[in-house]
Amino acid sequence: MRVICEGLNEWGLLKESPDTLMETGLYRRYTLCSSGHMLGLDVHDCARARAEVYLDGVLEEGQVLTVEPGLYLQPDDLTLPEEFRGLGVRIEDDLVITADGARLMSGALPRHPDEVEDWMAGLLR
Repeated sequence: MRVICEGLNEWGLLKESPDTLMETGLYRRYTLCSSGHMLGLDVHDCARARAEVYLDGVLEEGQVLTVEPGLYLQPDDLTLPEEFRGLGVRIEDDLVITADGARLMSGALPRHPDEVEDWMAGLLR
């Protein structure tokens, strides 16, 4: 979320410092969701996924979660310069908690925009 705050500040979309944006949460206007969530039938978009167990809980070996910060600049947001309206990006990584930390299950996927475009074009061939 800090990287998002830094970018919004660098682009001039939010004038406050990244530290202030992190403290106040003003960046959330453009994120629309949290930075991630647990994965699985009992926790993904489920009414029984309680904060004390999942968001505020302690990670345990075998649990799987996604880290998916996103930036969504709405096409009808007249407070944004026109060239930014309608842009959005979300990077999603899935991790499994291990005894020694975590294993990034999506680590082999392309990261750079050009690599993603090449990969997607290959899938469509």
